[in-house]
Amino acid sequence: MTPGSPFRFIQTGDIHLDQPLGGLPEVPEHLREIFLSAPRQAMQQVVENALLHEVDFVLITGNVLDVRQSSPVIVGFLLDQLETLSDAGIKVYWLGGETDPPARWPASIHLPSNVHTIGPGKPVEILHQRGDVAICTILAQGFTGREPGWSQFRADAAGLFTLGALNGDFESDSIARSGIPYWALGGRDLRDKLNCSPAIAVYAGSPQGRSITHNGQRSCTLVEVDEEGDIAMEAIPTDVCRWQSEIIELENCKKVSDLTKIIKNRLNTLNTTKGNRQLMIDWRVIVANEATRELLKEETWQEVTDELNKQFGQEPMGSWTYELTVETASVIPEAWYQEQSICGDYLRLTRELAADPSLPIELTQFLAEGHEESQLAEAVSIESRENRRRVLQDARRLGVRLLRAE
Repeated sequence: MTPGSPFRFIQTGDIHLDQPLGGLPEVPEHLREIFLSAPRQAMQQVVENALLHEVDFVLITGNVLDVRQSSPVIVGFLLDQLETLSDAGIKVYWLGGETDPPARWPASIHLPSNVHTIGPGKPVEILHQRGDVAICTILAQGFTGREPGWSQFRADAAGLFTLGALNGDFESDSIARSGIPYWALGGRDLRDKLNCSPAIAVYAGSPQGRSITHNGQRSCTLVEVDEEGDIAMEAIPTDVCRWQSEIIELENCKKVSDLTKIIKNRLNTLNTTKGNRQLMIDWRVIVANEATRELLKEETWQEVTDELNKQFGQEPMGSWTYELTVETASVIPEAWYQEQSICGDYLRLTRELAADPSLPIELTQFLAEGHEESQLAEAVSIESRENRRRVLQDARRLGVRLLRAE
């Protein structure tokens, strides 16, 4: 690749402006507005960062909204954001995803002139220019539901920096062989970087988590390319409401007041680092040795939850505890988790799965052929958060019994 002009762009996608936050049996009244508006506020954060970093363009990798289910307010908001980018001279390249193919957009609603939409047909080659100077080539194709024709994605023959853009699930090997140095991918809610060296392929993920399984920070991706074609990336936080799972492991705990004090101290720390965003927190307390029967009662958990929310969760952009559980791990000493053994590996995996609800537990793949749609398949499906916890707790105990058998 020949030396070229440096440039920067923001990659985002899977915004789903038409989908409010959900996943709770009941949303507290003072949080209902943020549950409705969070996806829009997150997109506004993307646009503000595009202006702040003076990017050359914004690359949207699909699933912005389903216009068939969107209200005029949401559509109008999207148009306003695109106009803001247009006023700043920032181009927008918008790949159609599974929910927003360009053909679905109403002909009566005109997009701003800075927006270039890409559908599911043949890959489109876009020459992005700064004034009269060619900066980079974008090879893009909207969602098709199948593997693309990889032979149609090749780096610019004259050496101009080339980036690919697709929506869907793709093989790392095909991307690595393409010769294109950067791939902007869409179709996943969670940010992910594929292992496809020498190429870089990134799913930016949704800028706003929409349910209790969308744990942790959500962001857009700022990409900078220098004169030599070297790439630097930064995940910029954009979520205004963050789902967070907190695990507290204690050696001993006998008093409810002690537990409450420990969680409040942790909340004070979280509040100093969360910025101007709402936290939705799930607490899981594991007592390694001795816990009183009172601590293990659901009534106690609710009392502690109410006290925490009274102090930390009443104002918007506060910290709301939506679930708290306490369990004892007396049958599994911490030392067993640290063992370099099959049992240790197994226990560490169960702890990782318990800490991050976004990690899938797919048991139906182990069913015999013909049972994929049976009642057995329903029995092994893990749908609720509480079911997931109980399954993992039982799995830990069964694993210890089998893997540490003399």
